[in-house]
Parts: sequence; C-alpha cells; structure tokens
Amino acid sequence: MLNNLEHYHHSHNHKHCEHNHKNCDHVKQKSNDVTHKIPVTIIGGFLGAGKTSVVNSILSKKTDRIDVLVREYGSVSIDDMLINLDKKNIHVFPGISMHHDPQIMLYGFLDYLYDKTNGTSFDHLLMELSGLDSPEQLVQLFFLGNMRTKYRLASFITIIDAEYGQLNLDDYSVAVEQIAQADVILINKIDLVSNEELKKLSNRVQKINSYAKIFYTKYGEAELKDILDVDFLQQLYDLNKNVSKGDDKLLNDNIKTVVLNERNPLDKEKVNDWIQNLFVTDGVKLLRSKGFFNFSNSDYRYEFQAVRKTFHSKADRLWESGEERKSVIVLIGEGLDEQKYQESFRNCIANGVSQI
Repeated sequence: MLNNLEHYHHSHNHKHCEHNHKNCDHVKQKSNDVTHKIPVTIIGGFLGAGKTSVVNSILSKKTDRIDVLVREYGSVSIDDMLINLDKKNIHVFPGISMHHDPQIMLYGFLDYLYDKTNGTSFDHLLMELSGLDSPEQLVQLFFLGNMRTKYRLASFITIIDAEYGQLNLDDYSVAVEQIAQADVILINKIDLVSNEELKKLSNRVQKINSYAKIFYTKYGEAELKDILDVDFLQQLYDLNKNVSKGDDKLLNDNIKTVVLNERNPLDKEKVNDWIQNLFVTDGVKLLRSKGFFNFSNSDYRYEFQAVRKTFHSKADRLWESGEERKSVIVLIGEGLDEQKYQESFRNCIANGVSQI
C-alpha cells in the first residue's frame, strides 16, 4: 500500500524512499547495500550559539579519524579557519545561491567523498550547519538513495544560546525548526543567565521537542557518549508520556511533540493506510516523525523515520526475549491534534487480538 505514496513524497520524488511493510519479514540486509556506513553527526543552531566551539570540543576528545563539513551562509567562509583540524579534512560549502539546491550539491559531494576511498579515509563525519540553515533538507538527505547505504545519521545536535535563545525563538522560525529536528540539545553559555531564565528556556525547548535529550554546557563542552551517536529507539523507550511541561500561556510556539504508544500488536495494512492518511492530510504540518512498530504475526521490530513526507521504514531487528513489545511513534510538528492521532493510531490494532 505504501507504494501508492510515491506522488506524496518530497518534491525530489525519490522512489527509493518508499517502503511497503508487507515485504519486510525476511529483510535483514539487501545484497546491494554497502556494509560500512560512516556515522554522521549534524551540528546545528542559530547564529552565535557556539557550534564551532562544540566541533572543536569533539575534535579534542575523539580519537577516531574525523572529517568536518562546514556549511557557511556567506560567500566567504570563516568557521573553517577556526576549526582545529588539518585543512585536508575540512570541506567547506560557502555561499547561498538561488541557482543551486544545497541538498543536491551535498548529495553529490558526499557520494564522491565516500567513493574515492570506499569509505575508508575517515571514521566519522561532523557536519556544521550555517546558523540560518533550515535543517529539514539536510536531515532528509540521509534518507535518500546512496546516502542510506553509505552513511548513517548518528545524531542531530542543536546548540542554543542560553542568553539569546528566547529572543531567537520569538523572532526567527528557523530557530524553532532547528530545535524540532534535534536528537540532542545543548543549551550553551549557561554561565551568562540566571537559574530562573535557564529554567524558562529549558521548559520552552522541551515543549517544542520532548524527545530530544537536553544538556547544559559552558563553551560547548559535553560528554561524547551523550551526543555523538544517539540510540533514538532507546530514547523513545525512555520518553516520558507527559510531553508538555511549563505554562502554555507563556509560550507562543505552535510546534509541539505528540507521543503515540500502543501495547497491542498492530496490523500492517492498517498502519500502511494510517501512514498514507497522515502524510496526505497533515504532511505539511509534520517536521519530524520517528519510532517503531510492533506488528502482529511478526518477530521483527520495525523502525520508522520521516522528515515531512519523506520517510524510511525497515525491519530493524528481532524482538529480544523478554523485551516488551509495543509501538511508539513521536510526531513533532505545527498545530498537531493529539487526540485525533491517538484515536486513529489505536484503530490500527490487529483484528482478533485480546486488547490490553
């Protein structure tokens, strides 16, 4: 059924983004998949948040071979000059042009970067975004074509300036989008604000994205184990169902997190229809979706990730003995109707099961 979604996908219309759950029970690794996938950590955040400081902090601690890709908004790149790494391992994309699609340019370069040494010249890629980059296309990039077989999105880190974070969120929608896409959030420069100001900012950020883990930093210093390679499925397991915190009356952000939980096994055909309807009716509202499904008559856990209407779904692994089998989906977007999603998701329960 998901094959019918081809014309609803991102405007690039990549057929390889489609995935039909009916054909997945036997899937482990396709024969044409590249075995070695390079992990990619995207580092985003608004202007002045401290992205380059975080990059340098990571480089000073990590012993693996790292390449850094820098997206610079202006025609002259400055950030790469501030990165403490051999210049041959820094790749710069300066300037914004109406004649170039940054996603296509990066796709071609990343393809070339991998192929020239068959993915053996470096162990990890850091991608530092411009402070004005809308992160959607750059996260979406790793769901497309060869990127899915050569690279693995390890984490998206968003850096927030503790001092000016509230102001940026008030004035710039891209600052809100950067938070919505994140797996990890670093609220940086905490020494410049009071505890009360920090708490208000943290509550606001958590309301926008309750999935992401939040860490509080000075000079971009964080533990690598917390930020570089995130087990997003484990984060879903750990996610508190109480996703909204703080006083909504004090917040003007329309982006929120909705968490769908279902302990009963789901029917694949019903889920296919549910996903199709979700993208057709609300695809414009959704910024990021992720989670996993527990299907009836299947011993596989199914991973699901999406940016807007472009999605990737696969049989992730077998359910472990004694592991609780359930379905958890996180939706992050604008003006989401939580009750509607909860009811429609529950309608995907397989027929004939004893409901919990």
